[in-house]
Amino acid sequence: MKEDSSSNQNLHEPIDVDATFSRQLLGHCKPIAFRTKTGREVQISQVGLIHPKYDGLKTTFAFDVTDGASDYRLSFDTESLNWFLEFEGDNYDTSML
Repeated sequence: MKEDSSSNQNLHEPIDVDATFSRQLLGHCKPIAFRTKTGREVQISQVGLIHPKYDGLKTTFAFDVTDGASDYRLSFDTESLNWFLEFEGDNYDTSML
């Protein structure tokens, strides 16, 4: 299936993230909202897969999240303590598959 570049975008855009931290959360961190450089605010309704990526001693965590209308991948760089919006794409109903 060919990806539609207008509805799915690979990015590496710095963002501001509101997150909660708890020992009870998987990975201890849960993003709850983010703001893009244009000021658009996205309220996260669900966090899916969380996975680390290792590059030597540097670890980056990827968070697959949704606001119910679109899907996003956020990354957190543990070395610089910065968040990035890596991917934004259309959300679709998997019950139809």
